[in-house]
Amino acid sequence: MQLRHLRGILATEPTLRHAGSGVRTVVERLARVQRAPLAVADSTASVRDGLHHERLVFHSPVRGTFDGTLLAPPDTGADMAPGPAVLVLGGKNARLDQLTGDVPPDHPDRNVAEQLARAGFVTLSFDHGIGGGLDAGRRAGRDEGTLLAHAFALTGHSLLGALAGDALGALDVLTAHPRVDPLRVGLFGHSLGAAVALHTALLSGRRDLPLCAASHLGTYQALFERLLTGHEGAVLPGILEYADLPDLYGALAPASLQLQYGTSDSYLDPDDARAAADAVRGTYATVGAEAEVHALDMGHGTHVGHAADFFTRTLTGPHQGADPHVPAQRIHFEVDERRAVLDRVDAALSSGILTQGPQVARFEELARPWTGTDTAAVASGSAALEIALRIIGVAGRTVLVPVNTFFATAAAAVRAGAAVRFVDIELDGLGMDPDALRAALDRHPDTAAVLPVHIGGIVSPALDPVLAQCRQRGIPVVEDAAHAFGATLDGRPAGSFGRFGAFSFYPTKVAVSGEGGLLSAASADDLEQVRRWRDHGKSAQGSTLHDRPGGNWRLSELHAAVGTVDLERFSGTLAARRAIAARYDVLLADVPGLRPHAVPAAAGSNYYKYLAYLDPEGPLDRPLLKKLLRERHGVALAGEVYDHLLCDHPQFASQRQLDAEGSPFERARWFARHHIALPLYPSLTEAEQIRVVAALRSELP
Repeated sequence: MQLRHLRGILATEPTLRHAGSGVRTVVERLARVQRAPLAVADSTASVRDGLHHERLVFHSPVRGTFDGTLLAPPDTGADMAPGPAVLVLGGKNARLDQLTGDVPPDHPDRNVAEQLARAGFVTLSFDHGIGGGLDAGRRAGRDEGTLLAHAFALTGHSLLGALAGDALGALDVLTAHPRVDPLRVGLFGHSLGAAVALHTALLSGRRDLPLCAASHLGTYQALFERLLTGHEGAVLPGILEYADLPDLYGALAPASLQLQYGTSDSYLDPDDARAAADAVRGTYATVGAEAEVHALDMGHGTHVGHAADFFTRTLTGPHQGADPHVPAQRIHFEVDERRAVLDRVDAALSSGILTQGPQVARFEELARPWTGTDTAAVASGSAALEIALRIIGVAGRTVLVPVNTFFATAAAAVRAGAAVRFVDIELDGLGMDPDALRAALDRHPDTAAVLPVHIGGIVSPALDPVLAQCRQRGIPVVEDAAHAFGATLDGRPAGSFGRFGAFSFYPTKVAVSGEGGLLSAASADDLEQVRRWRDHGKSAQGSTLHDRPGGNWRLSELHAAVGTVDLERFSGTLAARRAIAARYDVLLADVPGLRPHAVPAAAGSNYYKYLAYLDPEGPLDRPLLKKLLRERHGVALAGEVYDHLLCDHPQFASQRQLDAEGSPFERARWFARHHIALPLYPSLTEAEQIRVVAALRSELP
């Protein structure tokens, strides 16, 4: 008997108890929902017994076709204001026609969708598809849902994940329906449907969905070991390692929640359900919210009156849900992408090769199409710059950098032993100004290297005359392309113009590995030098002899695991960023007091930043505008590039007068003072963009 072993596993304390955001992440990973748009393939509308009735045929790319029914009160017609709505998810044995009242229900409370519609709500129900699909003879009396759950588990998926995927698609259809106010939508579920509704709420991405869950309460240990009443379709495989059922409900806080359970329910233990309800209440109390719990004198059923009262309170008044926030940055990996990262990390841990292994080699290989040359991965973008400058040999000489760039550009030169001098920028492509560079080269004949920077993901056309001047004088160019992975100039990729191109894969960049950098170079000898410098200056790979003062600048296999997955999707990332930027161009065309930066025609920007300029004569400066957008509209602008010139940093205070030499860096200072950067990332939705622009329009004169 394995029962003792099972009891020991079930008794283990979940690792994420009371950790709401972590619970949502785990649910997303374990559910492995295959999100696909749910289309309405056919629709037939009628009026039955005083209710608007739509018979729907859904088409899902993963499930095929299945039936649904939308009910609505007669006073929510097309000429009326959209009203509140509830997605109704029945139990395992609930038939669609019973939920909607099309046939007499086999229990008085089964026709939940009909009763809620008569109470004033638009309702949508659909067929779960776990009854009648398998041949009865082959099934031999076994439960169809159980067989489906076991079959899904063969590939690491779950029946609950499939059901939640259907529910998420149906929720999108309901929210978009013309009779429905999209801000006033709730979820109802009974028994298995309550499990689906709970997981739909956790996976929806919304933090304001009211949920009423009936006859699904307790602990997984009681339901699946002591009572043996739990159903495989109501639980995610592996979830108890992280969270129990009360933790899942608690993770919804502070969204409105009503729990119903029957004290005579043979599927639940009243004491276990009561303890679970108390745990949910406690979690809600920690965030200043309240979970509504009804312990009712009933069996495995639903009190529709309590459900209707709950939705009346939470959906029919003014919208009270959490106002969604538009962050400055959002890093998003889909579940399958996260699983791919975990598989590669697991392979590294299993092999024992944690650095300089096959993942790093794959990372370098995937980067090559975007850099135009071979590459060598290093620990960071800063390390990439320093290694390039050490290979060139800048110690004791001058390195010229734009005065408007991140501190790391100049700091890398200082660490390599150089004296840093600053050059003004030009405002078309935000690159190093060729005329200012010529004057600086004349003043500093000992210049060992020039570091143009591709600000905001724009490779400036001014780079060509910069390169020409450096070639004429025999000075190497190191492109600081930290912002510019995937950007181009006249079709040539950033990082392919100078002797070296230095890239960053820090989390805020367009391609990420967590921490990481990359050097591109046309010369195989240069890249071999990079590989020696990054590994403590070893004279050869695997050697114990060192012939230069290298450093620990290696990229780990664990970071490369993230980076390879991100680079495999990078073409989609780049296309999404460019599409979002194009939409901003349209939305901002008539916003007063704001001028988007015009990217030069020859530059193929990756839109690391979407830049715009405030009216210098306007009443709002950048700090005040950012404050107003954040506090009044929930919109966070991205960080500037940059708000302080290098000559203004304390580190370089002693050089201010020396480097200016009659030039106050007027163009760079104007740019630093007047530009803003709008939120831009691949997961930014059109609705969020519209909100950003509406916020700007409301605050700018």
